[in-house]
Amino acid sequence: MTFRWPGLRGKFIAALVVAAALPLAVGVLVLQTVGFQHLLDERGQMHAVEAKALARGLDAAVAAQAGKLKTWLAARPATVGQVAAASRQGAADPAATAAEQAAIEAAWADLSDNDPRLRAVLDNPAADDLDAFLSRNPLIAELIVTDRFGRLVAANRKTSDFDQSDEAWWEAGMQLQPGACWMDVLHHDASAGLYSLDVVLGIDGADGRPTGVVKMVLDVSSLFRGLEDEAAAERMQVVLADGSVLVATDTESHENPLAFGSDAMRTLEERHNGWTLVPSAKNEAWMAGFAAFRSSLEAPGASQPSAYVVFASPKHEVTAPVRQDLVWVALGAGAVVLGCVVVGYLLVDRRILRPLTTLGHAARAVAGSARLHLEEGHGGSESARTRAEADLREIEAIRTGDEVEALAADVGVMTERVLRYQRELEAEVDAKTSVIREDLEMAREFQHALLPTDYPEAPRNSNQPLRLGFAHFYEPACTVGGDFFDLIELEGGEVAVLIADVMGHGARSALVTAILRSLVRHERARMDDPGKFLAVVNRQLHEVISRSGQTLFVSAFFMVLDPARERFRWAVAGHPAPLWARRGSGRPPKPLWTGARHQPALGLVPRAHYESHEERLRPRDVFLLYTDGLVEAEDASGDMFGSERLVRAFDDALDGPLAAMPAQIVCLASAFQKSEQYEDDVCVVAVEVSANRVPVGV
Repeated sequence: MTFRWPGLRGKFIAALVVAAALPLAVGVLVLQTVGFQHLLDERGQMHAVEAKALARGLDAAVAAQAGKLKTWLAARPATVGQVAAASRQGAADPAATAAEQAAIEAAWADLSDNDPRLRAVLDNPAADDLDAFLSRNPLIAELIVTDRFGRLVAANRKTSDFDQSDEAWWEAGMQLQPGACWMDVLHHDASAGLYSLDVVLGIDGADGRPTGVVKMVLDVSSLFRGLEDEAAAERMQVVLADGSVLVATDTESHENPLAFGSDAMRTLEERHNGWTLVPSAKNEAWMAGFAAFRSSLEAPGASQPSAYVVFASPKHEVTAPVRQDLVWVALGAGAVVLGCVVVGYLLVDRRILRPLTTLGHAARAVAGSARLHLEEGHGGSESARTRAEADLREIEAIRTGDEVEALAADVGVMTERVLRYQRELEAEVDAKTSVIREDLEMAREFQHALLPTDYPEAPRNSNQPLRLGFAHFYEPACTVGGDFFDLIELEGGEVAVLIADVMGHGARSALVTAILRSLVRHERARMDDPGKFLAVVNRQLHEVISRSGQTLFVSAFFMVLDPARERFRWAVAGHPAPLWARRGSGRPPKPLWTGARHQPALGLVPRAHYESHEERLRPRDVFLLYTDGLVEAEDASGDMFGSERLVRAFDDALDGPLAAMPAQIVCLASAFQKSEQYEDDVCVVAVEVSANRVPVGV
């Protein structure tokens, strides 16, 4: 599709629209940008404050759970005493304690529920106290109590390890000051099977030294769900440091979660608190305020927060007020712009556009009168000239009192002169065209006169075993063409058949065919050897072409049929291979040769060598000689008729008479391309060999 620029009216309207609407568009764009940014910044700061408040609420919830754990330990001297006793027992024989600890650790994963070593941890007074505490505190997922060697003293369930001395939380707990707590970062607890916060307290002995450690595993998801009521209007999510979402306040977020990719997480890690735009899984923009979660119990000196509280709203909801205002502003401004365009158009149309339109009609009418003479004949030309003269009278009537009127006067003078010159030129062109047509018709008659009008009677001697039959079809692409064939009777009953195709078509190619026929007839004595005959014709044709300074060549195929000896000889000069078939054999036609023949076309090389070949001639042999205009016939999609279709057409034509064979094949090609007009000249020659009926008694 080609883009077409609008006319003068369209360009003028476009100029008015641009002049009026561009400042308005810039103002609306500025208002939109500043308004959107202001709303986003205001709402982002609010969301950041809300996120920080939620993070502090979570910190308070964690601290409250830690306080409950401290109170519980203070009220359970028996549990503290059990831990102290285990530590003293281990200190009595450290080597035996270490060996026993290693043995239980190695077998811990495979211990059954009834194993005494497991039951000693799960069924004791301290474990009963743990279960009672857990029943009153559902936010706690797991409680573990160890002695100062890291051995489990009590637990509410089987843990992943018996020996906890290699855990970071245990080492931190053993170094706590009396009454202090320590909290690990958010992580996935393999023992509890959930995302958790580990709160650790040390158990102090009578001497002030720690005798054990208590670890409380908090279910973080449950803690955050307790804060959902505060974030019911918008979406609240807790995002871990790896970008995964720990918890969200609505079910929609599971279907359309916010996408915390590398860029979003980099913003959270660098700023810790603030707001940003985050895409969702459905590629919707969300305005998100965020705050890093840091507990007052968290280990000091942590490089990065373990989680971020995100408070988000859809961007389109935040910017909805500005969009509504912009709609009304745009509608009002659009009405004003439209009014300005209409008034400006009405003012200019009468004094400028209409006169210019009249000038344009006159110019097109003058141009159309010249063009129609060639396309529609004299009737169309006279009609267009009448319209041009009517437009000329309208041009002369233009009175604007400005440059347009002066332009109209100049165009009127030019139009009058062009019409006069056109009438004179058309008369001269008609006279010369008539002469050219007469010359072409004469050339066509001469060219047809050069082609064979009667087929040779071969053989004239009825005693010879074989008889030859001929048929042809010739159709030039123009009045005259560049295809040529000839049938020449030789001595001894032989018949020479030549088919040639001059490069291109038209008058120049037709002239070469006349020269070629003269050369062929002049070298009739050399036709006994097809290769030498083509070499002589090539040398003489090359001399003529080289003296003319033109670049031309002729493809040709030449064969000599000898019915008396039942043989035929042939040579080729860059021409397509003829098809060879036998009636009634049931075998499809085949080319006379296969593969490339490095035999140059005539007229290209001054001293080219052409090989002669000889084959046996048998009754019912049929040869089809053709030029490339037949196989190169194209349909509307650009597909060519091609050699395969030609073979099938020739095979079908073998069932009919020889006289109709060339025309039948050409009709199939015309039906394929859905046109009887060919882009190149077409020449088809058919030769049939039949058994000669010898009269009785001869």
